[in-house]
Amino acid sequence: MTKPTDNPADPFKKALAEATKTMANDPELSVAYSVDPPGMTREGLRLPQVSRRMTRDEVLLARGTADAFALNLRYHDDATASRYAPAGPLAREIYDAMEVARCEAVGARLMPGTATNIDARIAHEAERKGYGQITQASDAPLAVAAGYLVRHLATGRELPRGAANVMDLWRGFIEEQAGSTLETLDAALADQAAFARLTRKVIADLGYGDQLGDDPDQDQPDDGDDAEEDADQPDSAGDEQQSDDSDAAPEQSQDQEQDASQAKVSMDENADGEQGDEAELPEGEAPHEPPAPAPHSDADPNYIVYATEFDEEIKAEELAEPAELERLRAYLDQQLEPLKGRSRALPTSCNAACRRSRIAPGSLTWKRARLTRRGWRGWWPTRPRRCRSSARRTPSSAIPA
Repeated sequence: MTKPTDNPADPFKKALAEATKTMANDPELSVAYSVDPPGMTREGLRLPQVSRRMTRDEVLLARGTADAFALNLRYHDDATASRYAPAGPLAREIYDAMEVARCEAVGARLMPGTATNIDARIAHEAERKGYGQITQASDAPLAVAAGYLVRHLATGRELPRGAANVMDLWRGFIEEQAGSTLETLDAALADQAAFARLTRKVIADLGYGDQLGDDPDQDQPDDGDDAEEDADQPDSAGDEQQSDDSDAAPEQSQDQEQDASQAKVSMDENADGEQGDEAELPEGEAPHEPPAPAPHSDADPNYIVYATEFDEEIKAEELAEPAELERLRAYLDQQLEPLKGRSRALPTSCNAACRRSRIAPGSLTWKRARLTRRGWRGWWPTRPRRCRSSARRTPSSAIPA
């Protein structure tokens, strides 16, 4: 049995890890907490450490980082991103920042609670990098501003102060150059490929089209030209074959006709034979049907579940903390302590009869009312149980107060 931990932050860490796995739609995802910078790898996620104090900033930062990573894992496809990724460094930064903003915006639309958490992460990042003190657009990163603008336009939420400052410094230039392209943002938000093409168009509008590289949609060969070439080849081949047939001897053509007629007769016979075999198949048992699914309830197999979408299974060990269970056991032991040793004062025959009935001689029957955070409340003793081999009852003076 593992020793229960005394760190008050451990239940929060466990709950956040399970929520992150669910949001990312990856039950096998590994979630760790470290003092190192947050990151996401193929092995799992590394979230900011949460100390024993569990300050508000620590909790919000951990939740925002976890939500951002989970949404990226759920709505981002590496193959599609690599296909449309630009070749130049600045264009690639803009491309990646806008894709991250797209994933977060899609998640915020479906799960509004993630928007508040991610705002806390953005505010922490902006404060750490000093975005609030920047006064010139040349000192602010254009890629970050483009990502902030996409998130603002897609969700309609106001950004934290530092992030809003960076976005406002570049917003006039971006909307002047690529405003018409950004008007179709909502239509392409849910489709990563369509959004990637929109992002490349925005990058070209901003004047960095030379960093895009080759258009991935133009790399595929034109199927129409190949089809036309293939259509021309059979005609020429047919003309050559027709000229050869005209030059052939009449005997050769007659032999070919006989061979064709014989082949046709043999194919008809084979078809009749196959059809006859199918007709002569004995009527056997029907193929076995797949086994019926297991019943939802072992107690009542006829129980019908109309919807399992919102079902949730929770183990008994997760209903209360180990420390709370230990306190509850100690409380129950304390309540039953006065009842120990009562059998010594009763006759031997009474002890034997009570042992056979599996009831402690002279014990009380205790009933419980309800379970509270401090343990069971509302316990009271009932009437003393009459011993089967003795007509006398336990004296009332022996009943604990």
